[in-house]
Amino acid sequence: MLLEIAPPPIASTGTLLRREVLASRFLARDVELSILLPPTDTAAPGPYPVLYLNDGQDLARLSLAATLNGLYASRAVRPFLLVAIHANEQRVQEYGTAAHADFNGRGSRAGAYGDFVRQELLPFAQANYQASADPADAVVAGFSLGGLSAFDLVWHHPEAFARAGVFSGSFWWRRRAVGAGYTPADRIMHGLVRAGRPHPSHRFWLQTGTLDERHDRTGTGVIDSLEDCLDLIEELIGRGLDAHRAIRYVQVEGGHHHPDTWGRVMPDFLVWAFGRETAAAELPAPLPVVRLQFDPALGPAILPVAPAPAGPAPPLVLPTTTAISETQPRPAAPDLTALQPSLMLMSTTRPADGDFLPYAGSYIDLMPAGTDPREALRAQPREIHAAFAHLSEAQAEQAYAPGKWTLKEMLLHQIDSERVFAYRALRFARGDNQDLRGFEQDDYVAHSGANARSVASLLAEYDATRAATVALFESFTEEQLARRGSANGGPATVRALLFIIPGHERHHLNIVRERYQPVLRG
Repeated sequence: MLLEIAPPPIASTGTLLRREVLASRFLARDVELSILLPPTDTAAPGPYPVLYLNDGQDLARLSLAATLNGLYASRAVRPFLLVAIHANEQRVQEYGTAAHADFNGRGSRAGAYGDFVRQELLPFAQANYQASADPADAVVAGFSLGGLSAFDLVWHHPEAFARAGVFSGSFWWRRRAVGAGYTPADRIMHGLVRAGRPHPSHRFWLQTGTLDERHDRTGTGVIDSLEDCLDLIEELIGRGLDAHRAIRYVQVEGGHHHPDTWGRVMPDFLVWAFGRETAAAELPAPLPVVRLQFDPALGPAILPVAPAPAGPAPPLVLPTTTAISETQPRPAAPDLTALQPSLMLMSTTRPADGDFLPYAGSYIDLMPAGTDPREALRAQPREIHAAFAHLSEAQAEQAYAPGKWTLKEMLLHQIDSERVFAYRALRFARGDNQDLRGFEQDDYVAHSGANARSVASLLAEYDATRAATVALFESFTEEQLARRGSANGGPATVRALLFIIPGHERHHLNIVRERYQPVLRG
């Protein structure tokens, strides 16, 4: 989750929105807050239970106000206060584990962020918005890296918070890079749990999606996000946490690492955290906590599974964010045969000569033999974010030589090119093979205004573009990948464009390493 360029106002007919700016001495910056008050017609006196939510700049992308209004209208939740904390360009430094930065130095200010939340934000919310000071009424939640931050805060500070909600948590956070001697023991949060003990008040809601990513660093047939989360649950149980009472694990079949998935599963979390007794009792049972393996025999159950009741098991129901009564049924247990074909069989067939213009061959050649280009599309954003993680705005506006693009211009060029290539792929996949005109990249960059924008806004646009690209290419069948058209005066197949997009980005990442970074270090 990243900053939106300019988050639109949240439309709310029930919950009441307030904007605040809190000056933090721990973070040495002004922190923007979005505060959602319960509807005035709830007639419930304070103090209120409270949800402290990381990545608060993304409320609109989560459709959270609409979800809250639906939950309140159906009386599914008790009145509660939502304090959404906006992140900025320091997100990858402020989120993480307070005790340790990761192998790349990220999370270096996570301790300061925790101090801000506990010593500045909580007193502010309690003094100004009737937030309860009872730890049992305080919930911290977040998404991806913000979810790791939420878990870390609750695990280490039960005197302030009792419960955590973690959507697609970054439990891969590790001391050592893969390929540099990494072992599973290098995962930081798992080690912190092993070194501690759960508090009797601890409660954890954990969610992953079966399409969160495509990486499988252990070669077990389980994507890393699932395995890291399930291994953490094992650690919690090993330290004495009552899993049936204190853990709710929701595995979303077909769920992506994206606000759309998180927004759709949000009602389950909110009812778990703030539900009225009757509504909470009606929550569908979470999926059994088992490893999702291509060979299920390799993945023993972590929790003892009670005998199945007579009749079909209740489905995992994910309400939409527009009304609590609108639902989408999901299967109650993993069914490998029902997984999307693209997850089971990823085509690595390379485009043949004649499927692309000669200049594009250099990009395709940057994809090593056997590489799944869709996996490359999913992996590359980490490299892009790492390249910009420690740069000031001034550094990102620097070129490696006179007349060359700045890093901001390079990034926006990458975004523009990806959009053009994806548009060509869409046209051709739909059987539209008419010739599409090319574009002059230098003219695009000259008129882009990239240097007038913040790094955070460019990265947010990059992430949105990449998410759309991944979704598009994952929708294509083998037949559609083979379809062709004409662009820039020459041939192109959909498959060739699938390889060109990550190859083009790899080309620019190589330039960043070889030309920009030496200048910036110098």
